[in-house]
Amino acid sequence: MSMFRAVAGLAPYLHVMRTVFLTRMAYRMRYVTGIATYSIFVGVHYAIWSAVYRDLGEGAAIGGMDLAMLTTYLAVGYMARAAYYTNTDSEIASRFQSGEVVMDLLKPISFHGNWLSQAAGETAFRLLFFTAPMAVVMVPLFAVMPPSGDGWWQFPVLFLIAFWCNSEINAMAGTLCFFLEDITGLMSLKRNLVMLGSGLLVPLHFLEPLIGATAVNVLVSTPLALIGYYPTLAYVGGLGEHGVHPFSIVLVLGLGWVVILRIANMLLWRTAIARLEVQGG
Repeated sequence: MSMFRAVAGLAPYLHVMRTVFLTRMAYRMRYVTGIATYSIFVGVHYAIWSAVYRDLGEGAAIGGMDLAMLTTYLAVGYMARAAYYTNTDSEIASRFQSGEVVMDLLKPISFHGNWLSQAAGETAFRLLFFTAPMAVVMVPLFAVMPPSGDGWWQFPVLFLIAFWCNSEINAMAGTLCFFLEDITGLMSLKRNLVMLGSGLLVPLHFLEPLIGATAVNVLVSTPLALIGYYPTLAYVGGLGEHGVHPFSIVLVLGLGWVVILRIANMLLWRTAIARLEVQGG
């Protein structure tokens, strides 16, 4: 009976996921331009790094990664980001500013559970109609390699953790609107920090000569590193190499941050709802 009740309790959230998935289906053609945009991003990175490796000489490697491995890292990293990227933070803020957040509070389901379900539904859509077509373009264009070693199963596991961490961070940023009222600047700062701290622009261990080993150790211990750096390194077989944590430590770190972010969001929500002041309506 307890298991049946648990499954029944998930039904509203599964319905939200399905609804969001079908809603995104109505606007799927707009993602075609996103495929071109992300391909250009990877292309620019590839051109820059090709010049760097060319100057270093044939067979050169940086941080244990040759050009082919780094190109795969960048392409897979952008494809993964295309899947889990959502605007949950700005959508929560928009509903707060318009007063529509009251309707969310009246629903007999968890506020954050509702938004996490929406993020899951959108990610499922993006995987099928954004990331998959993007892979069809990028894999032959940039000679993306298949998963290396245990990357074929480590990457999906860490991708799920990346999705959860990213969704919790977005929900936290959106909830801060209850305190700040306008989080436009905060969202811009958050997105830039995620781009850098997730290792999407450059693998984090590449930064050691520039910012020092201590700063890099701090960066690779944050939830931002779990969003892009570790899953993509797992794909190219870079975990446990050149001073990078092995999969077991990354998994514990990821699950730890999921729990920490969830508890932090729960505490933040309790404080936010106690001082809620709706301005619109």
